[in-house]
Formats: sequence, structure tokens, C-alpha cells
Amino acid sequence: MGLLSVAMLLAMPSQVRLPMYDSGAPSPRIIPGVCLVGVLICSAALLVQSLVFKKDKIIEFDWKKEKPCIFMIILLCLFTALTINVGFVPAVVVVFPVMLFYCGERKPFIYIFTLVSGIGIFYLFRYVFHVSLPGFPGFGG
Repeated sequence: MGLLSVAMLLAMPSQVRLPMYDSGAPSPRIIPGVCLVGVLICSAALLVQSLVFKKDKIIEFDWKKEKPCIFMIILLCLFTALTINVGFVPAVVVVFPVMLFYCGERKPFIYIFTLVSGIGIFYLFRYVFHVSLPGFPGFGG
């Protein structure tokens, strides 16, 4: 992960362009840069910990423990694919109730609140932040 973060830090200037004019807003490279530096620091700490302190602990893969996490990752990948191909709002309507049901939530208010929040986030990004998310198919989303 350390090598990956160094490679990404080196590639970022060519991949994330700076704005043509200074609007006073933070650079679009700040958040990815901070995250990559954090990954680099954590990687270095883990490397030092494993080489200096030499704590040999063997961790085995247990399917019963890992299955819920893998399923949630698959749902998040599905959410991303649906957002790109169908739109943000339909992806929220399909994936988030499945996540809630899988996690054991059965109260209808939580489902309604989650759906309304997802739709609210869509309009917040569109009309307040002026960031266009893929919206509704056929409605200029």
C-alpha cells in the first residue's frame, strides 16, 4: 500500500488538474493527497511494526465471519455501477433498502428516512453545491 500511495501521489499532478483561476476554494488535490499521505504513513508504521517488533500472528480466513463484509462490498460495488448506468436516485432506492434489510433493520421509518435522505442528498449536490450527480434516467439527470 505504501508503494501504491507513492505511485498515486506521483501521478496525481497529471491526473487531477488545478482550476484555471483561483476562486479561493481549496485545491481539488487536497483530500486525495491527505488520504494518500495517511495511507503512506500507516504503511510505514505497519512495516516498522512488523520488522522491529516482529509480532508473528497468523490470521486465517474464516468465511462465516467475512461473508457479511464481502456482501456489503458487493452491494457498494452494485451501488456504484447503478449510479453510473441508471442514476444516483434509482441506485439509492434499490441498494440502500437491501443493505438495511440485510443488516436486520425492519422499522419502516428507517427505510423512509434513508430514501428521503438519499433523494435530499441528490438535490443538495445539484442545487446547493452545483455538482451534477447522475440523476433520473430520461429527466436530464
